[in-house]
Amino acid sequence: MNESSKKLKVVFSGGGTGGHYYPALTLLKYLDKNYRDFEVIYFATKGRLEEKKLTEDFPKAKIYTINVKGLERPFYNPKNISRIIKVIVEKQKIKKIIKNFKPDFGFLTGGYVTVPVGLALKSCAVPFYLHEQNSIMGVSNKFLSKYAKKIFVSYEDTKLNDKMILSGNPIRTPDEIIQRSYLKKFGIEDLYKRCILVFGGSLSSKELDDIMYQVYQKDESNNYIHITKNIEKFKTFKNVHTFEYIDELYKIMAVCDGVVSRAGATTIAEILFYDLQAALIPWKGAAENHQEKNALSLKKLGKAEVFDENSIDVEKLITFINNIKIKPQNYLYQPKVNSAIKVIVENIEEL
Repeated sequence: MNESSKKLKVVFSGGGTGGHYYPALTLLKYLDKNYRDFEVIYFATKGRLEEKKLTEDFPKAKIYTINVKGLERPFYNPKNISRIIKVIVEKQKIKKIIKNFKPDFGFLTGGYVTVPVGLALKSCAVPFYLHEQNSIMGVSNKFLSKYAKKIFVSYEDTKLNDKMILSGNPIRTPDEIIQRSYLKKFGIEDLYKRCILVFGGSLSSKELDDIMYQVYQKDESNNYIHITKNIEKFKTFKNVHTFEYIDELYKIMAVCDGVVSRAGATTIAEILFYDLQAALIPWKGAAENHQEKNALSLKKLGKAEVFDENSIDVEKLITFINNIKIKPQNYLYQPKVNSAIKVIVENIEEL
């Protein structure tokens, strides 16, 4: 797509976790590259990832924070009455902002923050599109789907009608060649050894930390880059390099050998895109148990083994890790097209 001189104004919303935020950010950055005159309003969840990250990731966006909470399960919980009232109140505030902004369309990527935004867009007669990252449609997207112009989905099984388009999940990808030696930035000296990336999603995971502690007690042959909030826990393991947060984790995924992780939608998409082998430990607290379904879909493709965090077989996990193929020391990641973005852009009628 060549740069367009057309003025483009878009409302974005989606967040709470990286799984909702990063697909929105990926499209947002793509449009910014391809439209000379591009304006963005982003409705973010108060205090969550997207509110904290967006000013750094895309300073041009005008951010409005929305103070709503997701519905408690079961849905008949009396607490939900006040939460629904809050959505209605926030919708009226958002409606005024949208009327003044006059956007061409909205793009919503899930999370409870999107409900009042979607309802406000509908009230203002502004077309909007949804993106669903998981194999099971989330509550917010399910509710808004009847009002959306189109719904982009990441799994064939989620495509239930003609309004739904199989796009895959937009992920962040390097624009440049990445050498395997990039791993040295994170303490990896021996590039001939297997390098495994360990992370528990954008919110980290104590359970994953505990499981990997058992692995590290028995495995000194592999190198690990481990994202954790508990750096102290792993200080005695020389082959384990810990970080509280790495922003461009996708660059490590481009040149490492495999991952041990949760099974969030973005993680699954990245494993596929970077052609990695993965030991997946789904988070049981995920809504509608979608992480387990995500993980099993990857296992069917022969890209993963799935482990239960409540009855982990550490020896089996170590054996799986030791069978992951090691990339050559001079391996180069070559930039490639993120096909999900291409499908989405081709099917947004206002572009």
